[in-house]
Amino acid sequence: MKESAAISARTLLIDTGPLVAYLDKADQHHRWAATVLPRLSGRLMTCEACLAEALHLVANSRRAVEALRGLVERMELAPAMGGDMDAVFSGLVDFSPEMDLADGCLVTLSKRMNALVVTTDERDFAIYRVPYLSPRGLFAGDL
Repeated sequence: MKESAAISARTLLIDTGPLVAYLDKADQHHRWAATVLPRLSGRLMTCEACLAEALHLVANSRRAVEALRGLVERMELAPAMGGDMDAVFSGLVDFSPEMDLADGCLVTLSKRMNALVVTTDERDFAIYRVPYLSPRGLFAGDL
């Protein structure tokens, strides 16, 4: 199976980094995010923790809020904390101090849904043992 077919056949969880990179032309991963995010197909999801981080990082600017809203209209909001709060906090403890709440939610969702995380945070996601797509390519897991 080609890499693009493996990606489109999965649920994709969008991390904070690609959201911010898509919005911020000065971000080192902007070109990648602006190219990749609009082309993703299949079931696209993010979580509230990622949205909160992204809005904080772009300083809640009106332009960024409007652009983020347009981007996430294509996505479902994944309720990670609802039924899996214990799993999220267990991950936070296991991977402390690297893992933040958004990462904990995405890792929990990835394991529950057999989903691929789309991230720019290669350093941390390389240790979480979930499949992920980053600017460097597709990593981890059985694709």
